[in-house]
Order: sequence, then C-alpha cells, then structure tokens
Amino acid sequence: MKRVYLPLSLLTLVLIGLTPAFSAGSPDVAASKKKGTIPPDLRLTKVKAKQSQAKQSQKDLAVKIGRENHSEGENMPPALRRHFEKLMQSIPGRGGEGPAGSAAAWRFERRAYPEKDISLAKIEGARAAHAEHQAAAVKTFAAASLATPAPTWISLGPTQAVYPFSPFRTSGVYVPNRYLAGGRATALAISPVCVPGNCVLFATAAGGGVWRTKDALKSPPVWTYLSGSFGINAAGAIALDPNNSKVVWVGTGEANASSDSEAGVGLYKSEDGGDTWSGPIGRGFFVARSIGSIAIDPTDSNTMYVASTLGVRGVSSVEGGETASIIPGAPPWGLYKTTDGGVTWSFIFNGAPSTNGCRNTLNVVLNRTPCSVEGVRRVVLDPKNPNIVYAGVYAKGVWRSSDGGKTWQQIFLPIADAVATGFAERPEIAVTQLPNGNTRMYVGIGQIGAPPARFFRSDNVATGTPRFSSLSSAQPSSPGFATFNFCTGQCWYDNFVYTPAGNPDVVYVGGSYHYSETGRISNGRGVVLSTDAGRTFTDMTMDATDVIHPNGLHPDQHSLVTNPGNPMQFFESNDGGIMRSSGQFADISANCSNRGLSGAVLDRCQQLLSRVPTTLTGINQGMSTLQFYSLSVSPFDSTLLQGGTQDNGTWQSTSTPNLFRQTIFGDGGQSGFDVSNPRFRFHTFFVAQVDVNFADGATQDWNWIGDPIVGTGEEFYVPIISDPKVSGTMFVGTRTVFRTKTHGMGTMNLATFRFQCNEFTGHFQVQCGDWVPIGTTNLIDKTLGTRAGGAVAAVRRAESDTSTLWSATSTGRVFISKNADADPADSVTFTRLDTTASVAPNRFITGIAVDPANPNHAWISYSGYNASTPSTPGHVFEVTFNPQSLTATFVDRSLNLRDLPITDVAFDKVTGDLYTASDFGVYRLRSGGTAWALAAQGMPNVEVAGLTLVPNARLLYAASHGRGAWVLHLK
Repeated sequence: MKRVYLPLSLLTLVLIGLTPAFSAGSPDVAASKKKGTIPPDLRLTKVKAKQSQAKQSQKDLAVKIGRENHSEGENMPPALRRHFEKLMQSIPGRGGEGPAGSAAAWRFERRAYPEKDISLAKIEGARAAHAEHQAAAVKTFAAASLATPAPTWISLGPTQAVYPFSPFRTSGVYVPNRYLAGGRATALAISPVCVPGNCVLFATAAGGGVWRTKDALKSPPVWTYLSGSFGINAAGAIALDPNNSKVVWVGTGEANASSDSEAGVGLYKSEDGGDTWSGPIGRGFFVARSIGSIAIDPTDSNTMYVASTLGVRGVSSVEGGETASIIPGAPPWGLYKTTDGGVTWSFIFNGAPSTNGCRNTLNVVLNRTPCSVEGVRRVVLDPKNPNIVYAGVYAKGVWRSSDGGKTWQQIFLPIADAVATGFAERPEIAVTQLPNGNTRMYVGIGQIGAPPARFFRSDNVATGTPRFSSLSSAQPSSPGFATFNFCTGQCWYDNFVYTPAGNPDVVYVGGSYHYSETGRISNGRGVVLSTDAGRTFTDMTMDATDVIHPNGLHPDQHSLVTNPGNPMQFFESNDGGIMRSSGQFADISANCSNRGLSGAVLDRCQQLLSRVPTTLTGINQGMSTLQFYSLSVSPFDSTLLQGGTQDNGTWQSTSTPNLFRQTIFGDGGQSGFDVSNPRFRFHTFFVAQVDVNFADGATQDWNWIGDPIVGTGEEFYVPIISDPKVSGTMFVGTRTVFRTKTHGMGTMNLATFRFQCNEFTGHFQVQCGDWVPIGTTNLIDKTLGTRAGGAVAAVRRAESDTSTLWSATSTGRVFISKNADADPADSVTFTRLDTTASVAPNRFITGIAVDPANPNHAWISYSGYNASTPSTPGHVFEVTFNPQSLTATFVDRSLNLRDLPITDVAFDKVTGDLYTASDFGVYRLRSGGTAWALAAQGMPNVEVAGLTLVPNARLLYAASHGRGAWVLHLK
C-alpha cells in the first residue's frame, strides 16, 4: 500500500477453481463455483453499503480508499463485483486520496492537532529530549556491572520474512511464488566493479536505515546494518563518489511523498565504504525535509547537488504518520549545491527561474509563487559536462542549468495541470551520452489521475530547446503500450527511469503493477526493459521459472541499478525489499496462448513476454527492515506473535528465531488472538477491514467480517481488540465503539460462515460481520460537548472483569464503560472522563494501559506537542475513575519526558514500572520513580509505533516502523 498522497495499492487475486484446504480439525467448506479476482489489499469488495450511513462517513471512506486506474471489479466473481459496486456507488466522490484529502493529511491533522502544522522548534525539541535520555543512558549502561548487566533489546527480525508458497498467489496476481521479503527499500548504489566475491551494493530503507553487502552476487548475500549511529533511520538517497567509491553519501528522509515518508536530519558521509560515518551534514538546510537524490561532480568531489522535498514526522499504531507539512522554521525545500564538500550550501532552485519567493514556505505551499509545492525529486549531471545540471521537479516538469545552477530553463513541461492534480506530478529522468556526443534524456512522468503516465525521449538536451518524442501509447497494437500509464496513477510514489552508463539504448522504467493486466496482456508491467532506446519493451516483473508460480517483483517499485559489467542484470528495490535478476533472458511468449487473448492484445502479450529474466531472486535474507505498526501476542504462547506491516501484510512468528511467515498479504494494521481458542486469529487491513481465522492463521482461512463497520468514520488503522476474558467478543473503534460476541460470524455456523465470507471463495450472499454499536451516542458526536469529531483512536478492556471498557478519541475525549458486555448493545453506557479533569490535554490519544488489578485505573499516552496545548501539557497521564462520583483524576506522569510525543504506553503489573514509546525509542519509569530513562540499550533511533507487554512471561515487545520487531527481557 502506498502511503498516500496517496493512492493505496489494489491487489487483485485471480482464483480459478480453488477451495480452502483448511488444516486438520476445521470443517471443510462446500465446493464453490469458480472464482475470479478478489482484491485482498482493498478488501472493500466485501462491504455491504448501508443506506443509513452518514454522508460524512462516506466521504471519509472515499478519502481513504485511494485513487487507482484499475478497472474496479474486473475478473471478480459476480456476487463480489456487485458487492463492491454497491459500496462504491454509496460513497460520494469515490476515487479517493488526493493531496487535499488524503489519508496522509487526515493523519497529519491528528498529529498536529489542535494546531494545523508542526513547527521545527517542536520537532527539534522532541529530538533534543530524546538526546538527553540517550546521554543519560550512556552513563547508566556503562556503569552496569557484570553481575547486573544493563538491559538490552534483542532484535527478532525477521531476518527471514517469508511469503510462503500459496496457490492464491499466481502469475495472474502478484509475487506468485515463495518470496523472502524486506521492508520498503528506497534507493540503491552499486560499486564500479561487480564480480562474484566482490560486488558491493548499498541499500537504503524507508525506516530501516542503510545496509551493505560486499557480494551482491552471492546466494544469499550477507547484509550488514550500517546506520546505528544515525539520528534517524529513514533514508531516501545514496550515492558513491564517482572519484572514490569508498566515499558514500546518504540523504536522510524519504522523498516519496507518502504519509510515512519520514523527514530527515541531513546528510551522512562515510570515507571507508560505510564502516564509519560523520554527520549529520547540512542539517540547517535539510532538517525536517527529505532528500530524494544526490549528484556528485565526477571532476570535483567537493561539488555536489542535493534535491530535497517535503517530509513527514511520526507514526503510531493507528495514525500512520503525517502528510507533507510546511514545518514552520524548517529550511525551504528544493535543490542545494555545495562546492566545499558540504561545509556550506546554497539554495539554488525549486522549479522556477529564480528562488525569489521560494524561501517563504507558506506562500509556496499556498501556490502563491512559481516554486514547486513539493520540491525537487531528481537531480542528475550531464555525462559530458558536469556543469550542466538537470532537475526533475514535482508539478514543474524538467529543468536545465548550463552554468552549475546559476540560471535555469524549463526544457520539459508538465503533462497535467498542477492545481487540478494537487501538485503531485513527478518526472523521473535519466541521461546518457550518445556516440555522436549529444546527451539523450529519458523522462517518465505521471501523477494521480488524468492524463495517464507516459514515457518520453530526447536525443539532444544539453543545449537549445530540446524536442521530446512521446514513446507511449494507449493502444495495445502499438509498442508504446509497454510504458503507457506505467505507474498507474501513483507516480509520485512508484517511479524510476534508469539507463546504464555506456549503454544509451538500454533503459529500464519502473512503476507499479497493472493488476487488471497481470496474467493477461502482461505480467503486470511493474518494471519494463528496452534495448532499442525505448521503442519496444519487455516485461521484467516475473521470471521464466514457472507458468503459474514464477518468481515476481513486489508491485511497488522505487529504484534500480545494474551490474556495471552486465547491463542486463539488475538489482531492484521496492516495497518488498530488493530483488536480483539473473542477467539472462528467456522467451515465454507461448504462455500468452493460455490467457484467452486474441488479435493485437495477444500480439502485444507475446512481445512483452518474449524476453523476461530467467530468474528473479529475493535477496533480503539477513535484512530486518519490515515496517510494523503493532505486535500482538498469543495468550497461550508468549513467543507467538502477529504483526501488521506497511504493504507487506500480516506476519506470524515461528519456532525458528528470526523467521516470520506472512499469513495474509496486502497492508497490515492491528491483529490479535482469542482468550480461549488457541487457533483463532484476527487481522486488519487499512480502515475498518477485518478478517478472522480459525485455522492458526492459515492464509486460505481468512474470512471477512467488515461489512457493518467499513466507512463508519474510522482511523486509518482502526483500534481493535479481542476481549481478554470472554471468548468470541471483540471491540473496534470507528466513530464509536462496535462490538461482536461471535467473532463476527453472527448466527452462522463455521462452515456456512466460511462458505459465505471466505476471502478467497466466499459467495457473499449475506452480510459478513455482525458488529453493532454499543451505547446510544457516537463517541465523537457534537452533542457530547467539546472535542467533537475525529474518530475512536484507542480501545482497551480491563483484565479483571468482563465489563469495563476504556476508549478514547483522536481529539482527546476519554470514556469508560462499566457495562460494555451488556445486552442489548444500546443499553451500554459510557462516562466521559476528560471533562472532569482540567489537565486532560486536547490532543491525539495513542494508547491506554489498564491496571490488571483495578479496572478503574489506567495510564493514557498522548501524541502532539505541549506547545500546541500550553495550558494542558503532558504526554503520559495516570487516570483513576471514581464510579460513585462518575469523575476521574488525571495525574501527569510525564516528568522529564519534556515535549516528546508518545506513541504508546504499557504497564508492568509485576514491578509497577511504566513503559512508553516514541519516534526514537522506548522509555521506562520505575515504580515510584521520578524520572524516565531509556528502557534498554541496543535499539537504534527508530520509530516505535506500538508496545506489547507480557508480564507473566517478563517480555516487552516493541513494533518498530522500519527495523522489525524487538523484545526486551524484563527482570
């Protein structure tokens, strides 16, 4: 799932004549008719639209769904297609997420709330607070003795994140074979020499830092994590000095314009091939921005150009991050230049002939200047004259400077109206020298909606006014079809163009899957290759190993480099990590004959598949870069974990250390188990899309229960729990709290439920899910007084009874129910608590930890900044409810946390210690203590979105957004 501006990826699933093969002990499902395409990443095909649903909730859902150019419902079973169409017809303005109403903006508002933006001073204040904790921890941990060693976080990886083989992933779907995955990898850099035993490859991860292998040709490569000393592990650009490949530059912050494209702190430099680093460099020019690319002058290593864009700040288990923010006080975004190796920097360009006005970031964002609202994404130097600089700019086309950045000329116009498309159009460029000495430029460009993405070429761009030829065509009869709409309306996120040095006719173009084409006219066209200067392309997305289950790339592409000695062998980074091709090709055009094609469509399929890689190999083993949002723990086995991740589905641990298996693909939100049934699991996609499973998480047994709750006004990742005392009872928060007492099955028995609601074979002739709202008034309703709106952001049941439920909203409302299990559901009552305490902040609530010994006692964590609510500061509060007076006391336990937004809170009933998480790590407050400290050593600076504490097992789990899962063994 692309974080947004952002469209969210739509995974389509072709299933022909398959029925679930449930594990022993589960009733079989009656044989069903042949099935067509099911979109498991969107899951909205299964939502029964309700006419009574509020219009605003419908609009909110439309915002979250995502704008795609896929053919909605194509190849679905008729019942599912009708189900999907009903839902979509009920949502005004369907088509989803654009810059003005994206999930990113939606989540950012909750981070900044009640302000509209987050200043640099707030961000730097939080970072300084964490730095103080780090400095204190160095002394504390250093003083630990051998007898009482300092506590240490242990990485659980996964270093082996396996998409298991599944009959449900085929060449008509995506990632069709077993696959070793990683988290989103943003950029690659390869050494000038690449031979077996000596092929250095660097990779940056969206939230997982910098990695290196010294032999990328090895099977598998051995990866080393390099960026433990960095101030942040979000990285978006990497470059080797062309004069000395031991010198490596990394740009922090991810410039992919998504809602978890984390802002950075500047540049880092290594002079020994990545072993040691200095930095951050250029902090005053790049802090709170994201670096998209770096270009180093091959004649002068001290001269560099760095392209920067807007960035975001922070994620939690339910909010996911922020959108592109002005961040008052932060430097302007655009193109910067240094001529002294990074000591000083000049702001030279941002999509206009002059930088006049570009420094006033508010005016830029409001489009009151000719400058780019998003910034410069790509900078490259002319291969013949490094004083000629080319820049690809969001919504401003391609520009050229012939004098090292002093003056600029636009040489390629945008293909769409920036205002109409929300300034999201992204041009990607690559240049190469032709035998005649001229400079050729390839351009791949597109944005959110119309016009579709296209591919262009000019054979003389260094001087004058270049003439570009369009090489794309919507007609399958044309060879240009291969690059038509190549990034499917999300080019701001999935887009690259690459031509290997010295091979001007070779060009790779990467974007995102065409799900409606996969297994038909193409293999998805995620990456295509031309060896005739872009006239014709073949599909690199899947290999030749098998007709039905070949190896395949992840759907969302970000970067590609080739072996310097073989331009046909590529290394490619995507939302699933890194893939390597064999460098050899096979003709599998014969496969097209079984795809039901004819005429020009058959001809194009045969041409696209006439040259595909013989083998594609995932090379992510050893990397730990999954972007978790939370972790859940089985009540029967404290080492059995589930966790949802960005665009890589939901994962479950195994008995093998560092090995996790994916149980369901798509996007992964919250997950959980049942208190009495050890085989039960639940998981969520984005928004209120919920599946349940009665077969230990077997992929084929995920069953949909989301009909009554999708579109009811939910967070991007909904808060959802299983009752800790009562089997079958679950609670989920949207505009209010909903409840099921049957695992969502209602009156259906398990066999009927699977027959109707199974993700892959369900008939969907009935409503799937029996959720009902509890209470009589929505918890966000304006009739309840102040702090109206938002959505339910946290729900938590007490472990000591069957009736106490705590809940909170994104605007700071706090509620308790003492009869959450009552029937009928509308007899449940809630007492609002935040209005009974003047110190309760009006900010986003990220977590609730209920005292296991006292259901009326809890701790609540708050995001946002004290500076936004100066009269009600605090990020961690101890709350005690008095059931006689129906009031609560709020005691601020933030102490020395300072203005550090907290993403979650956990309580250890054994010791009385309290734990909190932030964008930088995890802290502990000892029982009776007066100061917070880092909980343990060993974890790098990484966003921790969720905490899960298992007191009896003495384990604390941390879900990091970029460095996988972690565990701390408690004393």
